Amino acid sequence: MIRELEENEDRYFARKQLKYFGTAADRAERLKDRTSYLLEYAQQVCDAWQSLADARQNDNMRFLTVISTIFFPLTLITGWYGMNFENMPELANGYPVVILVSLVVLVICLLIFKKRNIL
Repeated sequence: MIRELEENEDRYFARKQLKYFGTAADRAERLKDRTSYLLEYAQQVCDAWQSLADARQNDNMRFLTVISTIFFPLTLITGWYGMNFENMPELANGYPVVILVSLVVLVICLLIFKKRNIL
């Protein structure tokens, strides 16, 4: 709008006043450029923060996946042997075997995770 006023097509302004329109137009242009630069910078900061938040969330999800992978087989084993059926062959002396099998599963899971550098 300032550029249009500076053209002075209808000769509303004196020649002496037109130089102020040029100055105002230049300042407005610089402010517009600065504002667009600041908007781009703010977007970059927002993207960097989002990337950091995503990385933290990925680490948390990896940890929860490891914990779930370790405890799901143990839950299955204890579910089978926790039913206390009368004719279950392991009922008399099977609980130490269940504890041993659970520990073996736990150690195997931990070794696999260490080998793949997940833990």
